[in-house]
Amino acid sequence: MNFGMKSVIVLFLAAAVVGVCALHLIASGHADGIDEIAAAQNRRGRGRRRRRLQEKHDAAVVNDRWFGDVPRALSLATRSPPLSSRKERLRVLLVSTSLVEYDKGTRGTKRGYDRLKNVMLPQLVDSVSSMTERGWQVDVYLVLGFPRLEDDRRKMIKDALPQDVGLEVWEDAIPLHYPNTYNKRPKPDQSLKPGDHALSRQHRFVLRDKLPFYDFFACFEDDMRVTANHVINFLQLSSDIKNLHDQALANPDHLARVSNPSPPRSNRHQANDGASVGNDVVDDPIGAEFAKRLFPGFLRVEVLDRQPNHILRSPGVLDNHGFKNEVPPSTGAFFNGQSVLSPSNCCDERDPPRGKMVSDPKMDELVLWETNIQATGVRKYPDPIGWVAAMPVEDRSDVGSYWSGYPAVYGANNVKRPRRIDATIGNQAGFMATRGQIEYFHEMACPGGFLPHFEGAHWRGDSLQRHSVEFWSGGFQLFGQCFLNRILSLDPRKFERQLIYHVSNNKQRTIASKKVIRVGDFYGQIVKVKERAEAFIG
Repeated sequence: MNFGMKSVIVLFLAAAVVGVCALHLIASGHADGIDEIAAAQNRRGRGRRRRRLQEKHDAAVVNDRWFGDVPRALSLATRSPPLSSRKERLRVLLVSTSLVEYDKGTRGTKRGYDRLKNVMLPQLVDSVSSMTERGWQVDVYLVLGFPRLEDDRRKMIKDALPQDVGLEVWEDAIPLHYPNTYNKRPKPDQSLKPGDHALSRQHRFVLRDKLPFYDFFACFEDDMRVTANHVINFLQLSSDIKNLHDQALANPDHLARVSNPSPPRSNRHQANDGASVGNDVVDDPIGAEFAKRLFPGFLRVEVLDRQPNHILRSPGVLDNHGFKNEVPPSTGAFFNGQSVLSPSNCCDERDPPRGKMVSDPKMDELVLWETNIQATGVRKYPDPIGWVAAMPVEDRSDVGSYWSGYPAVYGANNVKRPRRIDATIGNQAGFMATRGQIEYFHEMACPGGFLPHFEGAHWRGDSLQRHSVEFWSGGFQLFGQCFLNRILSLDPRKFERQLIYHVSNNKQRTIASKKVIRVGDFYGQIVKVKERAEAFIG
């Protein structure tokens, strides 16, 4: 073969490699906008060589990664804003998933309403600005279910974001699948259809791709306002959980204990489901392995709109909330008739309000609907965690708490604790985590893994067919299959930072009123259960 022919072959192979790489970027949704984030990273001087997430690791390394990067992330998050761009800063990637650019008129929305401009963009700017003001390095990744983000719309978003915030967009991100083919082959004439329900899965591909380049990730639906206060509170509680685990490991029996614990009790409650612990756990010692299951949780809330004829503003509707007689809100959760909580951390909004948000909200206007006191418990952990609310968790995963229904609060015939139930699991429309926590999800906590590729026996051949939006973004996987127990600090100043504003503000108009409760009343019910737990142990 002569030299000229060799040169042609080399050039042909090089072009083929480049073409394959380009096709990979386009197919994975990473071609559009990638130059913007790359440019932002270059301006910051933080480009680094990509590494691949390993499939298997030594157990010691995995244990080290469990919450192992939390102290560093917390330190970076809480330090004063850097005077120089060369100073190390917390690197955050916000991933927002949006199905439509304009509302379709379903689920309490108005057809044609500019969702991108009036719903997604205001909360996104609030979220990013709260973080960059603290000196964090922030990039935004939009996962879009509509075919194209026009240039003027992209410019609108880019111009609204703070300077040096990278923007990357995955357009037309809805995956295709064969509907109604679970556990059977598609029919010969069946065609692929968009799987709208699985758009919320696509952020997992983004996480796998971007994992090496960021310290912290917040992945939420497009109408959730997540601020720096939420992140810091999350990292502080994560750090306290890590210290609890370290405390347990330091003891010969690998148990962590509260100071001045209650005397040992006989005749402990035996679970009547798949849990390994009963419903009477208050200040019991916790083992190191159970401590690793604890995880900070959130509650999705709305502010009652002030439009006429609001059924929830009718006299007595919210006053007669669920389980008011069985678990009346504690007077200790109120001061001069007002909740001790403040709405400012989650839901503050100037006048005139943007989009569907409400200006100058009052605490008695904040409501929730994703859970209730019947599905909730409390527990006292060693300081500085202290008293927490235990959110619903799958029975086999439960590390133990004092259930609000113990021993027979809801009647002798209703003693089984609500577990993985759609109406009460507490869908939080997203999650946040450090890089190490995500690696722990994928490699240790979640059966079948947390990141792509969703293969193996656990997924039964089709991850798109079996799971809903709430599985991927709302927590049904993390808090239903991955053995994680969400806890909410009962310190009122911390509890406020566990509330996330659902800025679409549309659930209040579509959910049955009996499911809705004021956040202050729900907090008061939790405090009442805490008081009952204290009396129970004497």
